[in-house]
Amino acid sequence: MASIIGALLVPSGLASVLFILGLLAAWRWRRLSWGLLAASGAITLVCSSGVIATALISPLEYEYPAVLDARAYPEIDHIVVLTGYAADDPDMPLTGRLHYGSAFRVMMALELHKQCTACEVIVSGGQTTATVMGEALVRLGLPRERLILETASKNTAASAMNLRPMLLEPFFLITSAGHQRRSMAVLQAQGLRPIPVPTDYQGPKDWRDAEVRPSPQSLFAADLAMHEYIGFLWYRLKGAL
Repeated sequence: MASIIGALLVPSGLASVLFILGLLAAWRWRRLSWGLLAASGAITLVCSSGVIATALISPLEYEYPAVLDARAYPEIDHIVVLTGYAADDPDMPLTGRLHYGSAFRVMMALELHKQCTACEVIVSGGQTTATVMGEALVRLGLPRERLILETASKNTAASAMNLRPMLLEPFFLITSAGHQRRSMAVLQAQGLRPIPVPTDYQGPKDWRDAEVRPSPQSLFAADLAMHEYIGFLWYRLKGAL
């Protein structure tokens, strides 16, 4: 239920709800209908602008600096990768089953592991995606003995709880840049000590460098940003932060 409500509150979801309500209202309340349809179009147009999308997501994506050299952290011996999404279709090529966000996380883990060959890589999340991401890591060069799968977590809060007994020392935490703030907060609330490793950026740091014209990609970025703000608030209300 929480995921459904969250999906309806992001810009594209809210615009869709207003659009449907506008169509329904056309049968009896013509003026209300036009107002709802206009609001739907305005939300879509505004949030499809790269400037607005970047203004929303940039504070999340650039809150933590990138980790460019794992050797600067000689005390780290674990790399945690939070799952994104992967298709459950064995007829697709293995790497083709990865959503691009998951692929970025896999590449980041491999990049770090080349600089930290003694590190173990823990992939944490749901069964299907964690398994596919783990197999992709091995197929692309990670020694299988360095891979640990934690497949019992349906969300970030569950990952934090399930990782707690596994990690006593600081570790690298890889996830999409926009997801890093919420991930850091919920893991730290469990007493863990993650070193943030952001990847999968959706836009530039400065909104002035973004495209003004509307695009589906910008609307998607705005949706991601609002999903994170709503998720952060939800976790705080639940006491997970």
